[in-house]
Amino acid sequence: MTLGRFLADGFVTKYGPSRVLKVCGLLILGGLLLAASLPYLITATLGFLLVGFGISSSVPICYSVAGRLGTMKASIAITIVSSISFFGFLVGPPVIGWLSELSNLRIALSLAACFGLFIAFVAGKVGKRIR
Repeated sequence: MTLGRFLADGFVTKYGPSRVLKVCGLLILGGLLLAASLPYLITATLGFLLVGFGISSSVPICYSVAGRLGTMKASIAITIVSSISFFGFLVGPPVIGWLSELSNLRIALSLAACFGLFIAFVAGKVGKRIR
C-alpha cells in the first residue's frame, strides 16, 4: 500500500485522476477475481497485492477529487466520501462473510470484485467533471 500511495501521485499528474481511478478499479477487480479463482498461496497473494495497490491509490484520489468538484463545499464533499468509506469498511467484511456462509468464499469475493468494476465505471462517468 505504501508503494501504491507513493506512485499514485506521479500517475495522477501524468494521466489524470479519472484514468488512474479506472486502472485502480480494474486492479481491484482483477486482484479479487484472481484470488477467488485460483486460491493458492502465490496466486492469492498476488491477487490481494493487486487489490491493495488499487485501493491504496484510489482512496486519496477520491478525497482529492471530492475536494475539487466545485458542486459543493470541499468540507461537505470530503465528509460524504469519508462517511461512505467508513460505512464500507464496517459493513463490507460482515457482508462478505454472510455471503460466504450462504454460498462460499469464492462467490463472495467474486461479488465483492464487482465494486472494482463499479469504481472503474464511475471514474469514467465522473471524469468529465473533474478539473
